Amino acid sequence: MRALAFALLGLLVQDDLEKRRDAAATRLEELRGLPFKAPLGIRAGTRREYAAFARENARLVYGNDLASAEKALKALRLIPPVLRLELALMAHAGIGVKVFCSRGEILLLDPTAGEDLLLNKMTLGLIDQHWELRGAATYDAQMALASLRMGDAELTKHLFWHRGKLPEGHARKLADGASEWEKGTSRLASAVVPRIFVRTADFSWRRGGAFAAALHAEGGLERLNRAYAGPPPSTEHILHPAKHLAGERPVEIDPGAVDEFLAARGWRATYRTVLGELGTALVLETHFPREDSTAASEGWGGDALVLFEKDGQAPLAAWATEWDTADDAAEFSGFADRLAGSLSGSGDEPRASAFRRKTSVALLVNVPRELLEGLAEALWKCRRRKAKTETYGE
Repeated sequence: MRALAFALLGLLVQDDLEKRRDAAATRLEELRGLPFKAPLGIRAGTRREYAAFARENARLVYGNDLASAEKALKALRLIPPVLRLELALMAHAGIGVKVFCSRGEILLLDPTAGEDLLLNKMTLGLIDQHWELRGAATYDAQMALASLRMGDAELTKHLFWHRGKLPEGHARKLADGASEWEKGTSRLASAVVPRIFVRTADFSWRRGGAFAAALHAEGGLERLNRAYAGPPPSTEHILHPAKHLAGERPVEIDPGAVDEFLAARGWRATYRTVLGELGTALVLETHFPREDSTAASEGWGGDALVLFEKDGQAPLAAWATEWDTADDAAEFSGFADRLAGSLSGSGDEPRASAFRRKTSVALLVNVPRELLEGLAEALWKCRRRKAKTETYGE
């Protein structure tokens, strides 16, 4: 009898969840102007399921090989030497989370989650029914795509709060609020948690929300929908929506010349990514927490970070960056020189070196002295290509 009672209770709970979903779906279709192609699944979820969901997202952002990503982050001292990246990312998974969307299903960790949160997460399922987003397997590109999706979901929540009409200046208010948090309150969290985790966790909804609101202010939901036809390729677009609207493209750096130089000497590339304007800002914020380095990262034009390994040697990191102007490069170069000094420590032989040539700045970490000059020359030989301007979604 007890088993039957529990089964009936479970059916009643599930029936209530489905009624909530159906009511929210009707409201969401009104707010977002898109129909559901099929009902989303909905059920009670578990913290363990959210941890698996968080691990999957971490591999999208940092790469499938989290062990190699960990070495690259440690080479730049973005995380402490003793920290295990995967364990750290999972340590607090689910804390404060009430509902999430995974693979077309809404999972509630807290059955009391409000209608605004339910609409927010259901927006992600709605988006995925209409568009399949794929981007380069880099930190920069994946954070940009996540920001488009999460920003859209935030916009829906704000439309719900404001009864379908956002107040004038809403996008600017969100951007200013995100900037205030980044320069203020977030610093407290970064005193105990690596800066890269704090900012990565909040970027997609804080800055993504401001990005979606900016597109909405430009041309309503139609303009936001068009962004999915040509998604933002970089966090630079999320931070500066005007660059997305103008179709500006980042510089692509091909590290092939560095690969060839080091491969001939027994080194193998084990990890590569693009940090983007966001990642570049996080490097500076991590190493210069008491300074406002925002202007130094805003001239970002492109970058490539590659980690190389060889038996018996510390992992070697080569970070090539490209800047919009020579002045932007000079400003970042000042920070890069100081960063190289910080990464080198007090030993007799520097562990890191920074170089600048015109609009290019490079940072090398753990490079044997006999390879330094040749590797620097290989960096300058790396092809740099800026695709022509596109008008996204036209």
